[in-house]
Amino acid sequence: MVKDEKAVKPLSLLKEKDFVRLLTGQFLSALGDKIHYVALGVLIFRLTGSALEVGKMTLATFIPYLIFGLIAGAYVDRWNKRRTMITADLLRAVFVCLIPIVIDYSINLVYLLTFLSTTANLFFSPAKMAVIPALFTKEKILTATSLAETSENVTEILGYALAGVLIMFIPIKMVFYFDSLTFLLSATLIFTMKFNFETQDPAEKRLAMESKSHIFQDIMEGLAYIRNTKILAHTLLTYCLALLVFSGFNPLIFVYALDTLKTSTVGLGILEASAALGITLGCIAISIWGSRMEKQKLVLWGYFVSGVTIMILGLFPIYPIALVGFFVAGVSNAMFLIPIQSIFQEETAAPMRGRVFSARYASTRVAFMGSVVILSYGATQIGVEIVYLLSGSILLLGTSLLFGLAIIEAKSAARASKTM
Repeated sequence: MVKDEKAVKPLSLLKEKDFVRLLTGQFLSALGDKIHYVALGVLIFRLTGSALEVGKMTLATFIPYLIFGLIAGAYVDRWNKRRTMITADLLRAVFVCLIPIVIDYSINLVYLLTFLSTTANLFFSPAKMAVIPALFTKEKILTATSLAETSENVTEILGYALAGVLIMFIPIKMVFYFDSLTFLLSATLIFTMKFNFETQDPAEKRLAMESKSHIFQDIMEGLAYIRNTKILAHTLLTYCLALLVFSGFNPLIFVYALDTLKTSTVGLGILEASAALGITLGCIAISIWGSRMEKQKLVLWGYFVSGVTIMILGLFPIYPIALVGFFVAGVSNAMFLIPIQSIFQEETAAPMRGRVFSARYASTRVAFMGSVVILSYGATQIGVEIVYLLSGSILLLGTSLLFGLAIIEAKSAARASKTM
């Protein structure tokens, strides 16, 4: 299997036309999203001047995961994946298009539309996640996932950098109309996809035909599947703990750049683009060499590097250092995100993918929301720099502990094998 993984050439996967259509559609919509995200964050910070309000915007994008996350996956397993993705894209186009219309009346309406757009994405994401393992064999999943992440992260380089420039020269409201158009283009490309894996998998087809099955039962089965699969349970638990410690770092970037570093929106865009470049290069590296290292070790190294980087950003709030730090943080994000996605795609049976992926999304988003609340509140009390320093320190200590436990477990396994 390892030899097969090494033999996979990333560009060879582009021969799969449906995969290319999916990547293209996501490239367009993700590009609009990145510009939209920066514009919305800057706009809210300008209107309120509050780190807490920026945190509220982020919470509006993650509360749906707490409310609907598990339910969405159960329905996605029953529905046609292509139709689900198209419908979600069309709804998001409408919700995003309404943001510049309602923002003059109430910022709370903007939070509501952000909430609704994220809810639509809850149905899109598990459907999209199910496409890659349906199109490719197991040994190609890591490479395909890396390509998909690379495609999306290239849009971050372009989107974040472009956002800072656009905000200076065109009305911010136009950014949201652009994002709405990208969702329409994505829906059109997905409409042209030819895959029909729902009917090709007999187990999944039987699942769809079971009229007596209940949504609550599906949800519990998804959670039980993760709990009973050791590698999934361990991966998800450590991921959620890590997210709880440091993922609130992201919404505070606006405050860190505009208030602490005293940079412009262009400087903010360049920082975001630097992080995106790091993620992209990290994804490319993993697609080529990722199979040479055990996925779980790669995840831990990603956490470790993230902890060190966030500590440095807190200790030295200087723009040149931040520029390098954001790049390294991007690389470290790729180091744990890609292996985690691959583990879940490889270890989840086809009929369970929607429920398992949604359970993972819901769990991680709850951890993220907790981190946003803690870190955003902390930033208002003690400052962003101190929050970054504490967050990075805790992540570094926790990862060191996990490394120690892994070493102990490896030695125990080695002794056990010798006695046999």
